[in-house]
Amino acid sequence: MTYKIRPRRGFKLSSIISFVVILSVLVTIIISTTIGYNTERKSLFNNTIEMNGVAALNLSKTTESLVISMQKSLQVTADYFSEVELSDQNVLSQLDFFMGTSPYFNSLTIVNSSGVIVSTSPNNLNLIGSKPNSEATMEALKLKKPHISKPFHAITNRLIVLVSSPIFDHAGNYKGFVGGSIYLQQANIFRDILGVQSSTTSGSYFYVVDSSGNLIYHPDKERISENVSDNPVVQKLMHGITGAQQVINSQGQNFLAGFAPVPAVGWGIVSQTPQDHVVNISENVVREMMKFSAPFVLLLVMLSFWLSRKLAHPLNRLATYASRLSSGDEKLKPLTADISWNYEANQLLDTVAVAFNKLRQQKEELHAEANTDALTGLTNRRTMGAITTLWKEQGTSFSVILMDLDHFKSVNDRHGHHMGDEVLKFVADVMQSEKGPDDYCCRFGGEEFTMLLPHASEDEAVQVAERIRERIAHAITPISERVTMSLGVATFPDISDEVFELFKYADQALYQAKRDGRNRTVAYSSLANMARI
Repeated sequence: MTYKIRPRRGFKLSSIISFVVILSVLVTIIISTTIGYNTERKSLFNNTIEMNGVAALNLSKTTESLVISMQKSLQVTADYFSEVELSDQNVLSQLDFFMGTSPYFNSLTIVNSSGVIVSTSPNNLNLIGSKPNSEATMEALKLKKPHISKPFHAITNRLIVLVSSPIFDHAGNYKGFVGGSIYLQQANIFRDILGVQSSTTSGSYFYVVDSSGNLIYHPDKERISENVSDNPVVQKLMHGITGAQQVINSQGQNFLAGFAPVPAVGWGIVSQTPQDHVVNISENVVREMMKFSAPFVLLLVMLSFWLSRKLAHPLNRLATYASRLSSGDEKLKPLTADISWNYEANQLLDTVAVAFNKLRQQKEELHAEANTDALTGLTNRRTMGAITTLWKEQGTSFSVILMDLDHFKSVNDRHGHHMGDEVLKFVADVMQSEKGPDDYCCRFGGEEFTMLLPHASEDEAVQVAERIRERIAHAITPISERVTMSLGVATFPDISDEVFELFKYADQALYQAKRDGRNRTVAYSSLANMARI
């Protein structure tokens, strides 16, 4: 009796191995991308919220100082008119004088104790002799003490905030008040002081609310006086709470907001960034990662196909041999190849591991190359720009030391570029040994170096620069010759509140050091003082 074996179909070993490898690669990429995206997103969320919290706190201090200065200015005006008859014809001219010397208000008004306007500056609306009946005016007359009103529409139909200070004579009799008006929907002191920060590429902005949740300042003028007290952040401000959080605003938009009250007047500052901006940045990071890894993944897939075929080749030969043997092929020759299964399997695993390690290593190397100078190991110019931009956005003061080796070309000409590179690395080591824990040492380009010193004054930066200069000038260099350097110092925001200009001024100070004979440090403020002289 003859038994026939029924042929069984199945997948080739090479296909199975290729499928497993490709599936593993895809799963690994998906997991690592998801983790990277979530980590980046969380980090950006936290950093943005923290930065907005710092910004709101700084702006609240600025606004509080501004309000206190406004009140003091009105108090000085009220003290002057305490001994002057408010019906005197000189009142108008004197009020014009105070208006001309005060940068805070759009107009000044004197109202007597009967609620009649006796003088205004500028006097272009013919309001003298009229009796305003606004709630803000009545409240100022009733309180008889310094007061800041809620936003209201005045007789002129302007939306204003009235800042008032009472007028008492020497006997303590109430004579009325002097009021300063801020036109909220026109050019005013808030837009002069705060408005420069209202437009950013990220969509970030800030606004000011009063104690009732009414908008006093907002980049969109049409929204001024709108009540936004239903906003959770505004509700916390109305209770005097400082903080930062994710919030859905009154218009249903998601923001990452920092907020701080202005204790002097009960107002509040909110600095916020659209959540979509942070999400877009995170998505861009993921897309860049995928673009970068795509060639390596393609190479890895091709390698897996090749390895699977190589691994399956002995089995294919064995299966073919067995098939021919079972069919009684007379031409079949003896099988001569030896099969080392464990060796080939290990080779496959090792190769895949090596491929992944190479991919990770190359990514780390590319990241390091993008942020550091290859020769000296110092921070590179690109990263330096990112640091100074961040400090500017955070309002962090800092000093810049710009350095340039004197006659460095002659070092390269006489000793060769290799020894020139050794001198550059020597200078970098000296800089690193003199920097503080929060300072940054950067290679600006060629033989130019930079140090960034956060919170350092010009004098402190000059001291650091002098220590570096003296060490370089007296050290035994790799070329066994004395080398010197010239240095320029500039401070943000004392010299300039623009980073580009700050580096330009530091460069001018550096070249003044060159002109003065080299091997010296020059601060830009000394150049500015010489120019004024």
